[in-house]
Amino acid sequence: MSEWVQLAFATLSAMAAGFAAFAAWQAPRSAAKLGEDLRQTSERDNERRRLKLHVFAALMQERASLASLDGVRALNLVDVVFHDCRAVRDAWAELFVSFDASKKLPRHVQEERTQKLLTDMAVDLGLGDQLRSDDLGRVYYPNALAEEEYVRQLERQATKARLEGQAPTANTAPAAPSLWPPKPA
Repeated sequence: MSEWVQLAFATLSAMAAGFAAFAAWQAPRSAAKLGEDLRQTSERDNERRRLKLHVFAALMQERASLASLDGVRALNLVDVVFHDCRAVRDAWAELFVSFDASKKLPRHVQEERTQKLLTDMAVDLGLGDQLRSDDLGRVYYPNALAEEEYVRQLERQATKARLEGQAPTANTAPAAPSLWPPKPA
């Protein structure tokens, strides 16, 4: 072999050894960076799922009365927390329209839209095959809580009327629950 060929082989061999040394030095750093990127992605995904579960759980707990403070807060988070799920955001938009009193939609429409929102959230969370519509529609709201809410509404209306300088009228009070208040004996 000629000297030039031997020199070329030696140069290429030295370059290969240099690249191998660089790779051996860089590999742990690259692996650590990849591991950190994967950990951050996993952490971000877990936090996103936790927030979705929080909103879903709040709405499930408040589905008997979405007008509660916790229900309103959860509904106002839907677009942000479920930003990546068009079905949930569309279901929320449909439910939002049903809150408009000028539309005069029957109560059952709002209930159906609430169930649709909850169903779409459950599907997005991977719970869709485990929850049925009757699971989402079953609500426990004891009379005692309904009565307390009714009394709060009456007190709020009376306070509002007093502050506005008006006497409360009979048609400002909401309809009373069927079993309360008890009739005098």
